Amino acid sequence: MLLPLPLLLVGLGVFGITAFIALALTAPAESAAARVATYIPERRLSPGTYIQYQGMRQRLLAPLFRRVIELAASTAPQRVRKAAASELIMAGSTMSPTVFLGIRGLLMFGLPVLGALYVLTAGEPELSHWLVLLLSVMWGRRLPTLWLKRRTRKRQRAIDRRLPYSLDLMVACLEGGLSLDASLAKVAEQSEGPLAEEIRRALHEMALGRPAEDAIRDLGARNGAPELKRLTENIVQAERMGISIADTLRQLAHDSRVRRRQHAEEMARKAPIKMVPVLIFCVLPALGIVVMVPAAILLVRTLAQATPQ
Repeated sequence: MLLPLPLLLVGLGVFGITAFIALALTAPAESAAARVATYIPERRLSPGTYIQYQGMRQRLLAPLFRRVIELAASTAPQRVRKAAASELIMAGSTMSPTVFLGIRGLLMFGLPVLGALYVLTAGEPELSHWLVLLLSVMWGRRLPTLWLKRRTRKRQRAIDRRLPYSLDLMVACLEGGLSLDASLAKVAEQSEGPLAEEIRRALHEMALGRPAEDAIRDLGARNGAPELKRLTENIVQAERMGISIADTLRQLAHDSRVRRRQHAEEMARKAPIKMVPVLIFCVLPALGIVVMVPAAILLVRTLAQATPQ
C-alpha cells in the first residue's frame, strides 16, 4: 500500500533533520585537521592531506549549507543585493549579503511549505490550521527584515546616545590645538561602541588615501543615524567655508542635548497613554476580582443560611 504524499514528505523531512542532528552531534568538537595544525602549520600541509584530516562537519555539512544558501540567494537581482549590502552595513553586521539573502529565501519559502504540510497532515482543516499557514507565510517574508531593522534602530540609538559626549571631547581637543583627524582619533580611543567603530573606519580610509571630505561625509551616510549625519554635514560645510569647527561642534552638542531632552519628555508624555490598555485589560479586572469576589462569597453564604431548610 502506497503512503500518501504529504505523509511521505513529512517522513523524509523528519529523517533529514534527524540525520543532520546526529551528524552534528557525533562530529568531534575539534577536527583532526585542527589538531594537526597545532603542531604543523596549515600552509605546510598539502590540500589532499588537509582535506583528509578534516571532519564530517568541514567536509560535508559546511559546504552543503553554503551551497544551499548560495542557491537560495541566486534568484535575487543585483538591485536587491546592493540594498541588502547597504542595510547590513547600516546595521553593523558582518554577515555577507549572499548569506542574508539565502537565509531570507529559505525562510520565505521554507516556512510556508512547512505550514502547508502541517495543514495537509492535520486531517480535517480547521481555523487554527489556516491561521498557522497564514502566520508562516507572513513571518517567512517579514522575519529577516524585522531582525535587520531592529538591529539598525538599536545601533542608531546607540550612536545618537553617545554623540553629545563625543562632541564635547572633540571640542576640547580642537580648542587644545589638535587637528580634526587627531580629534577624531582621540574620540575613537576614549569611547566605545558603534560610534567608535565608525570613526575608526573613517580614519582608516583617510590613512589609505581617501579624501577627508569624502570619508567624513560617508561616515554619516552609511549608518543612517540622523545626528551623526547632521554632524558630518556641518563639519564638511565648516571646512569649505572656513568657519571654526569648534564653535560648530559646540552648538551641535547643545542642540543634540536639547533634542534628547525633548525626546525624553515626549516619551514621558506617551507613557500614560501606553499604560491605558494595561490598566483596562489587566489591572482593573484583577482589582475587580479582588474586591468583588469576597463580597459575592459572603452574599452567597448569607443567602444560603437565610434560606429555610
